[in-house]
Amino acid sequence: MDIGKRIIELREDQNWSQRELAKQVGLNVSVMNRIELGERSIKDHKLDRFATKLGVTTDFLLGRSDQPTLSEEEAFAAFRNDPSLERWYKELPKNNEEDLRRLKRIWEAFKEEY
Repeated sequence: MDIGKRIIELREDQNWSQRELAKQVGLNVSVMNRIELGERSIKDHKLDRFATKLGVTTDFLLGRSDQPTLSEEEAFAAFRNDPSLERWYKELPKNNEEDLRRLKRIWEAFKEEY
């Protein structure tokens, strides 16, 4: 299934009109229509917006996977391998005990809010 058909299917599952989804991802309706018809590709910076709004992975949208979401292990691996977080993740164990306790308290407070 191509990306346009996947978007249509996911959009309809959410009971969204083409206009509603276009607005949510920052496109005009004519561009949205052309994407769904397979006449136009999605720019990389918009692909993440589509995936986030539709609740699926970019790989699912692109047809590289038939699983719409990642398993918990896959999600953690993706987090762990994210280049923007790699340095932080590697440096974490090098912190002193007090800093790690502070970080844990911040994390616990963050989790309570959500």
